[in-house]
Amino acid sequence: MASESYDAIIVGGGHNGLVAAAYLARHGARTLVLEARGQAGGAATTESPWPDAPEFKVTRLSYVMSLLPPTIMRDLELEKHGYKVFPMGPYYQAFPEGGSLTLYEEDSQRSHDEIARWSKKDADAYPKWEAWLAGLADVLGPLLLTVPPAIGSRKPKDLAATLRLAWRHRGLDVRTIADVTRLMTMSIADLLDDWFESPQMKGALAVNGVIGTWAGPYEPGTAYVMAHHSIGDVGDGRLGSWGFPEGGMGAVAAAIGRSATANGATIRT
Repeated sequence: MASESYDAIIVGGGHNGLVAAAYLARHGARTLVLEARGQAGGAATTESPWPDAPEFKVTRLSYVMSLLPPTIMRDLELEKHGYKVFPMGPYYQAFPEGGSLTLYEEDSQRSHDEIARWSKKDADAYPKWEAWLAGLADVLGPLLLTVPPAIGSRKPKDLAATLRLAWRHRGLDVRTIADVTRLMTMSIADLLDDWFESPQMKGALAVNGVIGTWAGPYEPGTAYVMAHHSIGDVGDGRLGSWGFPEGGMGAVAAAIGRSATANGATIRT
């Protein structure tokens, strides 16, 4: 080690560290990743946790794919390095009082018929809800990869960045701006109350507002959590889709790691 030098040293070989290494190496930086565990991947890991049954491999922490920006998939050529995801099938929700609800991504009529068993009004509202989410995605999606501007700064560089962001969204109407603003503070329960009447439909859609958070459906901010989960994809171009990676979540980290090493990064575990 004493004779080796690097332009960048990344401490921690989770999926974020591996992505950073791949980009740094791709742009010519001599890059080293240091991971304390025996394998890279962090929470995106596939392991054999049972010593007496090593043939059984499972995803141990992070369990499904979503929200991986398409730019990363393209830039790092992840499919070439083994990234393959199967979109999850229809969304199924069973209710403790009996009955169930199934929503089909590729069959709007079947979804309509399913929802109508609980509420005809909700069945008619659901396509409008999806169209509204798609409109929000056009605004929120690019923002996920945008460094926030330094509001109030008078430096020419900061002013230019603010103006570029404003120009990008120059076509937004007042209603869309208001919707985006409300999302940041309102609860998923309040938002769904505006759109639907049946508790079954609200319960099914509220899941995306509380998943991954220490919050309940009436907690402020959970409306944005729902929107955040509804604007990503798994590389199939379908808004809000989730998927199961072939080989488990560890295969996703492995594909990113292979891209990083192919670009010249060194990974040490």
